[in-house]
Amino acid sequence: MIDISTAANVAEIAGGIAILVSLVYVGYQIRQSNRIASAAALQSVLDRFSDRNINQMMEYSEITDISDLLVRGHHGLDNLSPSEDAFFHAVMLREIFHMQNILQLHTSGLLNDVDYQTWLAYTAALLKTPGGHACWDHQTVSLTPTIVETMETYMKENPQAPSLIQRHPHIYEKADI
Repeated sequence: MIDISTAANVAEIAGGIAILVSLVYVGYQIRQSNRIASAAALQSVLDRFSDRNINQMMEYSEITDISDLLVRGHHGLDNLSPSEDAFFHAVMLREIFHMQNILQLHTSGLLNDVDYQTWLAYTAALLKTPGGHACWDHQTVSLTPTIVETMETYMKENPQAPSLIQRHPHIYEKADI
């Protein structure tokens, strides 16, 4: 027969084990929740990219005109009329704001480093074109210091990273400017 003191010790050990198991389970649930949030954050990034680029072009009946405008804009702002220049600046600003959102997701731990670095390289490729660079020079005064510092640091540390024109020569180098 077990005396009361032994039973109390067994109950205390069992209670401790139960608490430990529940803490491990809560930790597992938190990790799962973080993974789900991370996946949702990446999906949001991809959906917003699609909405901004692909869907927007699909909505316009004259897709080739918009594509031509973007190609000419990346080659230099002097290739654009004043209204086209305003449109190109708006597109570039939207891309920079998108990168700022990606930076926030990454800083919050909701976007992994591989995806963050990919978007950082893509945004830098936009800014390294002649037109993208000119837009960047005009828009840095309107942006938060965090995104300006992030992009400037990346471009300074990766001077050999290709521009959008270099990444997609089949689109940009055949353009009749």
